[in-house]
Amino acid sequence: MELIEDPTFLSLFTQVQVMDAVLMASLKSHPRPAELLEHIEQNIALVRSVSAQRAAEGPIGKLADQQMGPQAEGWLSYARNVLGPD
Repeated sequence: MELIEDPTFLSLFTQVQVMDAVLMASLKSHPRPAELLEHIEQNIALVRSVSAQRAAEGPIGKLADQQMGPQAEGWLSYARNVLGPD
């Protein structure tokens, strides 16, 4: 069976598409998108800072920080793409 035929994959893929549509609509409908983007950037920077501190505490924290970086950058890129100037 190919991945595209796997019911679990299809369910997860559908959920991601719905979540993307809901997030995009929520972000785009914000009355002050520039302020929202700034708030998102500040919160992601805070999360990255805490993650970096945990990385210094041991191997589990380091592994979590390595996973956090790309995820945080992905969300920040998503927010910038949605909230950026049209």
